[in-house]
Amino acid sequence: MDHSVTILEVLRQRPRASRTELVELTGLSPATVSRAVAKLRRDGLVEEHVAETSGTGRPPRVVELRSGAANVLGIDAGGTRVRAVLTDLEGNVRASATGIVRSPADGTAVVATIARVAEKAVAGGGRVLAAAAGISGIVDQAAGRVLLSPDLPGLEHIPVGERLERALKVPVGVDNDDLLAAVGEAAVGAARGCSDVVFLSLGYGLGAGLVVGGRPVRGARGAAGAIAYLIPGKLEDRASGRVIPKRYLERTHGKRPAGRLDAKRVFRLAGEGDRAATAVVRDVVDALGELVVNVAALLDPEVIVVGGGLVRDGATTLNALRDRLRDSVPYPPHLVLSALGEDAVARGAAILALTLAKQRLAAAGGSSAIQPEPSRIGVLQLV
Repeated sequence: MDHSVTILEVLRQRPRASRTELVELTGLSPATVSRAVAKLRRDGLVEEHVAETSGTGRPPRVVELRSGAANVLGIDAGGTRVRAVLTDLEGNVRASATGIVRSPADGTAVVATIARVAEKAVAGGGRVLAAAAGISGIVDQAAGRVLLSPDLPGLEHIPVGERLERALKVPVGVDNDDLLAAVGEAAVGAARGCSDVVFLSLGYGLGAGLVVGGRPVRGARGAAGAIAYLIPGKLEDRASGRVIPKRYLERTHGKRPAGRLDAKRVFRLAGEGDRAATAVVRDVVDALGELVVNVAALLDPEVIVVGGGLVRDGATTLNALRDRLRDSVPYPPHLVLSALGEDAVARGAAILALTLAKQRLAAAGGSSAIQPEPSRIGVLQLV
């Protein structure tokens, strides 16, 4: 059995170690460690050199991860835009690219757009081991299919993963975008090191990604986190960026302010003292306050990370939600703004791609029963 994946995981946690340290950290025999290191050297993923030492005796040989020797690709496929990031094996972003979705009802065109943006991010970036895409909608992750996507209806019920694999010529996983945003924040963002994390996407639409006990929660049909359907009334009809301008016009009896009217504008008008806008924003914040309290009471997360246009520029909104949590639940979680911003989904997708890359390496050489240190990789147990 080849344990190269085990060695790779240890070196991701601590980029260099002697062979003696690798034996101690993994519990593997010296001969097994030697075989695994030799395989990783042949694959170009590690290098080995003699350590500098001032002592006497034979200096140890140090094995070091070549994080830039290979890459993974993370993709965020939303209703209007595709974003792709290329990261190395330690999660550092090496390149990125964006593109516009012009025909969301045309599945073939959407897949082509995703592939084109991915190829642009990869251009000149070196070897790619795997890719993953976060899709706006309800996703059957195991089958690589999108079950329901109001934003990208053309992707519904087609083998998105399989088509992207053919286009990109690497293993490709697909998953819900908000779930991957939660993974990204837990791995390299605002919730780094936490194993119980909720990501709330509060923007034009509403969604949530859940990580419990270091593992993503998808639900029986991939629909866990579909907070837009929470009652009373659909939450998305009460508190999303999509509905806020409509609520404002209802209160002004159709009277529009000069210029473009969107959710950001309504929040700005409220800050300027506009009575109708103030009432709309108050109702939205009340609904979102109910949401964070219910999430905290049900899941008891360590951290609730919020992202999206409704909170990105709104410290007042964020503080109001924190106050609501503090006053409503006995053990309020930390409520923090997304650290990854618009990259959250793509960075989480890159983490999923890294998991697929590890599976590919394991399949090539056999699997390992040794588990890597959970405090560093926690949410990497994705599939």
